[in-house]
Amino acid sequence: MLVEDEPLVRLVTADILIEADFRVVEAANADEALTLLSAGVEVDVLLSDVEMPPGRNGYALARQVHEHWPSTEILITSGREWPQAGDLPPGAAFLAKPCPSETLVSYVRSAAERAQAARIARAETDLAEGTVVPFPKAG
Repeated sequence: MLVEDEPLVRLVTADILIEADFRVVEAANADEALTLLSAGVEVDVLLSDVEMPPGRNGYALARQVHEHWPSTEILITSGREWPQAGDLPPGAAFLAKPCPSETLVSYVRSAAERAQAARIARAETDLAEGTVVPFPKAG
């Protein structure tokens, strides 16, 4: 999920990620992102700008996503504000703008791979614990 309030920056960033074969869900601000997540949109990676009027900034969004959707990998970016101690939740990464396209894609790809590996591990654990019942094979 790409959260960016500047339409042109959001468009260019989304294009870079789409060209790298990512599916991108866009949100113009933190409230819109939380609405989408609350509606059940599954997100492996949250890529959010820090400064987003009105309401929550990217750090507040990152903390809420970490609390409510802990399997979502979090990448925060800004060209004006660097994180202070406690701004980022555990495991989140910060990218300074402007960020070369190759670096952005590399960070998102790495985060997506971690999220997908964690999802597979959770599914295997659920299956082993009997939490998930697989469909019987057709005979």
